[in-house]
Amino acid sequence: MMIGAVSAALLAAACVPPSNNPPPGWAYGPPPQQPQPGYQQPPPDQQPQPAPDPYQPQPQPQPPPPPPPQPQPDPVTEYPEGPVYEDVNVGDIGGEEVPMIEVFYDQLDPYGSWYDDRSYGWVFVPSQPGYVPYANGYWKYTDFGFTWVSGDPFGWATDHYGRWVWVNRWVWRPDITWGPAWVQWRVGDGWVGWAPLGFSDDTYVPDDQWRFVPASRIFERDLRRHYVVRDYQTYLRSTIYLQRWNRHRKNVYVAGPDDYWMRRWRIQPRRERIEPTEVGRYDRDQRREAERRARDRRNQWEDRRRREEQVRRDLEARQRRTEEERRREAEERRRWEQDRRRRQDEERRLEERRRRIEEDQRQARDDARRRQVEEERRRYEEERRRYDDQRRRDGEETRRRREAEERRRAEEYKRQQDELGKRRADDQRRQQEEQRRADEDRRRKEEQERKRVEDDRRRKEEDRRRADEDRRRADEDRQKKTDEEGRKRRAEEDRRRADEDRRRKEDERRKVEEDKKREDEQRRRAEDDRKKADEERRRQADEDKKRVEEDKRRKADEDKRRADEDRKRAEDDRKRAEEDRKRAEDDKRRKADEDRKRAEDDKRKADEDRKRQEDDRKRAEEDRRKQDEDRRKQADEQRKRQEEDRKRAEEDRRKQDEDRRKQDEDRRKQADEQRKRQEEDKKRADEDRRKQDEDRRKQDEDRRKRDEDRRKNDKDRRP
Repeated sequence: MMIGAVSAALLAAACVPPSNNPPPGWAYGPPPQQPQPGYQQPPPDQQPQPAPDPYQPQPQPQPPPPPPPQPQPDPVTEYPEGPVYEDVNVGDIGGEEVPMIEVFYDQLDPYGSWYDDRSYGWVFVPSQPGYVPYANGYWKYTDFGFTWVSGDPFGWATDHYGRWVWVNRWVWRPDITWGPAWVQWRVGDGWVGWAPLGFSDDTYVPDDQWRFVPASRIFERDLRRHYVVRDYQTYLRSTIYLQRWNRHRKNVYVAGPDDYWMRRWRIQPRRERIEPTEVGRYDRDQRREAERRARDRRNQWEDRRRREEQVRRDLEARQRRTEEERRREAEERRRWEQDRRRRQDEERRLEERRRRIEEDQRQARDDARRRQVEEERRRYEEERRRYDDQRRRDGEETRRRREAEERRRAEEYKRQQDELGKRRADDQRRQQEEQRRADEDRRRKEEQERKRVEDDRRRKEEDRRRADEDRRRADEDRQKKTDEEGRKRRAEEDRRRADEDRRRKEDERRKVEEDKKREDEQRRRAEDDRKKADEERRRQADEDKKRVEEDKRRKADEDKRRADEDRKRAEDDRKRAEEDRKRAEDDKRRKADEDRKRAEDDKRKADEDRKRQEDDRKRAEEDRRKQDEDRRKQADEQRKRQEEDRKRAEEDRRKQDEDRRKQDEDRRKQADEQRKRQEEDKKRADEDRRKQDEDRRKQDEDRRKRDEDRRKNDKDRRP
């Protein structure tokens, strides 16, 4: 008993958060001895090995797993659970299905790539290398059964249309048939799991691609926190393959666990409405827009469409065979159930007959009655023997059928393994070919780079040679031009001097002829002219000398500047070549550093994942401690509130007593004041009455006096 408790505790700890329900057990009866369709366990000599990128799934951040649970023996059943079809009558979900496959080609391009698979045609590959379908989202319970609401940007298409298949990684084959979720289910005592369905019931799914959660968490919004992260074999052996289908008109959907299973595990879901956009359905405007965009690009996908028609026929034939096989299994299960009920009825009838015969034997009195009972017992034994023979034949037939089914599954599994091996070999060959092409491209680029550098060097040398030739020619031209200008300047100077001499001579002759008197002045002027001429000659000679020196200095500066420019250009060429070499070395070193950093990043990510898992565990413990602290604080606060409420009630009662006392005092004061007012009013009334009596008395006295006066007057008037 202690071993069972320890095993249950260990198995419950394999999922986060911990649950009190251990996974071993059965939901709808014991599981079959062999793996059910939808799960093929690899043989011992072909254990799954980690595949190279891009097929290696990336680890997801999960809490650190506890020690693995102890595996339990596989129970045995008489016959495997077969498919169950239920006709349902549900309302319209709303919206319209995707009208054509080209819509997927158009709208899934930003999230991955498409390639032509030899078995499934054009398939979609998400850009995330370790992507797992039906992992990022949550379940809703609707009229259509278990409906998946995806959190992936492309999940509206891939999780409700088409099928996911495993070809050393998950790829999605498009289709326009809508469904709430194309998954296969496994259920057990307190646990439930799902994985992509594929195109047949024996589709291969790796163990670590199943998603198991506690049954009580199946409708949680944050399912990722509850996924099982290790020991998948234990959960696969401890659950059974569930085949439930809902039929609505001509459509067949995956139903998932039924109400009985949910009631058994105290799950009380309420049916929820789903928005059409959550599950990949269009309204009228969205459908028209999607059709328009797909038609605009339809010419680009002509080859895909032809390939799609070819593959669709093969897949439809495979699906028809799978559906016929399901219906055959459902019919066989129905007949098996009828035979089982018939055998149970026969067992009860024979048992009743045996009891009646034994009762008759006990009550037999004479020989005739005993012989009759003995004959009845003999017939019963004969009938019992025939029934046992028939049951044995039925058992052998069931065993042969089961062995044939197991052989078929083993052959199918072997075929799948061979297919996966071929695919893996093709992938390796393709990777090797891509690597070879990459190496060739690298060598070709290096050769092109070398040729380019050599061409640049030759071109630079040619440019330098041409520059030297151009500079030499320019120097020669400049020298010729300088010599020509010198000759012109000298000729001009000689002509100018000759003109000046002639002009001077003419002036002297004219002066001599015209005015001999001014001879002294002319002589003086001639002397002045001679001095000026000498000065002019000296000045001209100095200018010529300076010009020659300036030309020489300018030529030397120009030659020096050109030499500096040539040297600088050669230095720049050398630096550029050095920079190209350094850039190539830096690229190579950067690639090596990037590879090293990538490896370090992977290691750091793994460490961060472990640290994050440890942090999650500590956070969970901290949350539990905080919850306990919160509960304690809540209890203290509740006790304080109760104490404060009691004090407040006593204060209120005291205030009420004080208010009553004040009210009584006020009433008493009011009564006294009213009594005083009444007494004062009475006094005022008595005073008023007294005054009135006094006034009446005065009036009576006045009237009496007037009467007296009138009598006196009357008496006086009388004679």
